[in-house]
Amino acid sequence: MKKKFIIIATLFLGGAARAQDYSQPAEVDEVVVERPLDLTKNYRDRRSRFGLLAAVNYERFSPDNYVSINLNKSFKEFSGESSVPLVSGDLGLKINFEVGSLSLLAGYASGQFENDSANVYSITTNMLRLSANLALDTLMEEPWVVPYGQVGVHQLNWTEKSYDNANNIINQSVTAPWTLNYKVGALIQLNWVEDSIDPQTHINGLQSSGLENTYLDIFYQHYGTTDVTSENEIGTVSTDFESSNFGVGLKLEF
Repeated sequence: MKKKFIIIATLFLGGAARAQDYSQPAEVDEVVVERPLDLTKNYRDRRSRFGLLAAVNYERFSPDNYVSINLNKSFKEFSGESSVPLVSGDLGLKINFEVGSLSLLAGYASGQFENDSANVYSITTNMLRLSANLALDTLMEEPWVVPYGQVGVHQLNWTEKSYDNANNIINQSVTAPWTLNYKVGALIQLNWVEDSIDPQTHINGLQSSGLENTYLDIFYQHYGTTDVTSENEIGTVSTDFESSNFGVGLKLEF
């Protein structure tokens, strides 16, 4: 009996020693990943120096000073007080420091507007954006609410298809130069939704993909004055794509 116990103990200790021996090199097809992460710390103390951001947003674009060369009317007149719905996506690098974070973002937005009653077949707008975002995400140990400000530049392409009196479709395409814009808003952390369903969901996300936070983004966006002169076979017109409106989005922090 004693001899059998010594044999079992020897095998167990030998196996444990082999399991903890990191001095041996990994096999050729073996990948060793070490991800040190102290889940006992709060977000403010746990986060690393750098992070990544991904966001999708919905907003309304209302260039009320825009004048259609086809219809000789402002956007406010022929849109019926409506606006162009814009859906956008942003990706960026996040730099964390003691009192908050700075993010550098690149984004693309697109939207379309139609109003047959005003002889507008369609208006399509596409927008490229580059922005810098300053967020106060260390005001609390966990970022339940994060106020932020953002400034950037954008370039807009605007294509209008509308009818003249003879019901012919007239195309007008205008590309505005890079113009300043700014944005202010607040991020509302949604991690509690995951925790209410399964407390392990957020922890599993941290360990597998590095997902730190999921936010609801509520913001006010202003696109600055853009004086553009365009012309086609009908004539020449100076117009402006200044717009201000509210929007909402979903932002992921890794």
